[in-house]
Amino acid sequence: MAMEHGAPQIPAKLRVMIKFESTGWFDTTPEDKKEHILPALNEVIAGWKQYDVTLLGTLDRDILTAGHAGEQGFHAVFLYDIPDLQTITNMTHAFRAAGIDRYFRLEAIIGRPFFLLEA
Repeated sequence: MAMEHGAPQIPAKLRVMIKFESTGWFDTTPEDKKEHILPALNEVIAGWKQYDVTLLGTLDRDILTAGHAGEQGFHAVFLYDIPDLQTITNMTHAFRAAGIDRYFRLEAIIGRPFFLLEA
């Protein structure tokens, strides 16, 4: 059975994988992490809920890794359905606005659901 596969169609909500890397995190003290950085990170991520985004899943690589991200370039990934590019920009800018971009790096990869697995 032959399947037709034309040009990709941009979905109503973008499928976005956000790569999360700890950068300056390793240069901080346990006290800074507990008292300042983790509360700020939690506040920023909780703030993403104000947008019309749907968290589909997460993956943290810390089971078999420790330390810097290495060649993979990320420590964790977050998979979302997000309505538009501006929302992605707002989400990444929240890290800058909170001043935690010196401890963490985000990179958004935009796509769509894979046509053979999600109709």
